[in-house]
Amino acid sequence: MTWTRGLRRSLIVLAMAAALVVAAAVALPWLVDADRYGPLIAARVQNATGRTIDFGTISFRVLPVPGLSVRGPIRISDSAGYPGRSALTAESLTVRLGLLGLLRGRASVTSIMIDRPILTLIRDSRGAWNFDDLVRRATIAPATGPDSGEPDSFKVIVDRARITGGRIRIYDDAVLPGRRQELAVAPIDATIRGWGGDEPPDLDMSVGLGRSALGVRARLHAGGDRPLLTMQARGKAVRVEDLVLLLPWLSVARPAGLEVRGSLDLDGSAEVPLEHPEGLRFKGTLALSGVSYRDAAMALPVRDLSGTILVDGDRAEWRDFSVSAGSSSLRGRLQVENFLKPRIGFNLNSPRLDLNEIVATLVPAAPVAVAGVATSPRAAPRTSGLLDQVSGSGRLEIKQVRFQTFDLSNVRASVGLARSVFSLKDLSASLYGGALGGSANVDVAQAKPGYAASLRLEGIDVNPLLTAYGAGLKDLARGRLTGNLALSASGSSMNQILETARGTGALEIADGAVTSFSVLKQVAALLEMAGGKGIGRESTPFQSLRGSLVVADRRARTEDLTLLSQDLELEGKGWVGLDATLNLDTTARFSEESTRGMVAKNARLGGLTDDGRLVVYFTLQGDLASPDFRMNTRAQARVAEERAKEKLRSRLKDRLLKQLGQGEEAN
Repeated sequence: MTWTRGLRRSLIVLAMAAALVVAAAVALPWLVDADRYGPLIAARVQNATGRTIDFGTISFRVLPVPGLSVRGPIRISDSAGYPGRSALTAESLTVRLGLLGLLRGRASVTSIMIDRPILTLIRDSRGAWNFDDLVRRATIAPATGPDSGEPDSFKVIVDRARITGGRIRIYDDAVLPGRRQELAVAPIDATIRGWGGDEPPDLDMSVGLGRSALGVRARLHAGGDRPLLTMQARGKAVRVEDLVLLLPWLSVARPAGLEVRGSLDLDGSAEVPLEHPEGLRFKGTLALSGVSYRDAAMALPVRDLSGTILVDGDRAEWRDFSVSAGSSSLRGRLQVENFLKPRIGFNLNSPRLDLNEIVATLVPAAPVAVAGVATSPRAAPRTSGLLDQVSGSGRLEIKQVRFQTFDLSNVRASVGLARSVFSLKDLSASLYGGALGGSANVDVAQAKPGYAASLRLEGIDVNPLLTAYGAGLKDLARGRLTGNLALSASGSSMNQILETARGTGALEIADGAVTSFSVLKQVAALLEMAGGKGIGRESTPFQSLRGSLVVADRRARTEDLTLLSQDLELEGKGWVGLDATLNLDTTARFSEESTRGMVAKNARLGGLTDDGRLVVYFTLQGDLASPDFRMNTRAQARVAEERAKEKLRSRLKDRLLKQLGQGEEAN
């Protein structure tokens, strides 16, 4: 192959040029003082942002690609409202320039590397952010280009910017009035593409939050009157306790003493107005599994919170909601509005709910006693928890419910919630073969929960009801209970509830019997001691046992207790204790048939009759299952005395009328 003289000469020139370029690339960083451009850069930053910038030395290189490096620390000052503070710091900055961009007359930057930047965001109590001045400049100042008055050669396009080990610090005095909120978001690793171009720049980020990380894709819309950052965020197995850190800025209530554990999967989008980033609006899903929750107003946590939450701004729908406390569980569907003061609607059901467990979970812990100082849990200051901030209403259906020692089934109610008070209306339930209906309230705001109920009872089997009340009352009575009760009480235990119970009622037991002792037998025994004959029975059947009650001081007082049976009628006044004791003054009126038989055997009993019926006065005292029967001789004597006086008055009246009649005949 033969080269022409011209070709050989051209190759030699190119080789010499290449050698000159290599030599220049090696020598240029040593010959050019890049630091002299520092004041120019500072002036451009000052002009663009109104902030000052400080940095270390600048070094320039040509190979392998043109670029410069800035050694730290790099500091950009904060706004005038925070003199002496830095809004942004970084350890180093590396810039690589694009040759093609330079040939086209633009400062084309192929990449920027920023190492460990720290951005500080501050909002004062009036709601002003420390970057508000930058947002105003961005919306007012014209962009570079034909209309900017700035040569297009000064337009800088960044193909790719990379941030490693970044951190955002937030200090906010406005999100919760009177309380400074602080948050650190780190580490942040981000890639920004297309900065300064004709299209909005895109951001790919990994954002650390506590021990969790979120993947975020974002786009910055800086043009127009409303600078906006749109984001798409995803996270797998994000720790719930880490997301709680964001609650103040998401307009979500954060109760005092909040403790949460568990994880969730997050997928959604958000819009962040740069002028007011606290106005962030999220739309997406949160898939929870096995989350636990407790706040300062709760004695115990609820567990196994799960389901999928569909969020759209300040509204959410919680599908497949599930939660448990001890052996109790609830599931169903929730709707939430206004996360700061939540309003909820719900439709919930449960296979089994133990109200003792629920109350023990939801009530706040009792205050710590101080030596020499009396404490009252009901008078203790209210500790604000989530239930104290939530209001709502919905439907509730439960297969089995336990309250203290009683078991109900097929419970249905419309439920309202306000300030830690659950209100049950249209309440219906099955109770020991009968039905219960009415309304009830449960107040769990204090260490001693409060109860109020207005109930209708229909056809309830008495024996299992009494057995549930106390094992010692088993087989005391049988029959079907019907009536009304209006009661209020407070306390966590049955003893506390009985101690504080207040209210009224009207009850009737139909077609029953007193089975643990025989009223007839006991009364007959008393009469036998008085000369009568016993008419013993092993039980006392009756058509009805009814009375009105006033409940207070652990007693149900009555003035009209009445038992109606085939053989006698009983009338009682006094009280039946809630501790299964009693003290009744009782009047027994035997049937005419029983009276005739007893008087036939002992004529002296005829003096105790009234209108052909034997009337006996006695007292019942002591234990309800086996009370002490005693003749009320004082009452018996008083009645006998009244009867004697009545007979004497009747005799005198008859004699007087007879004398008056004889006098008229004589005339």
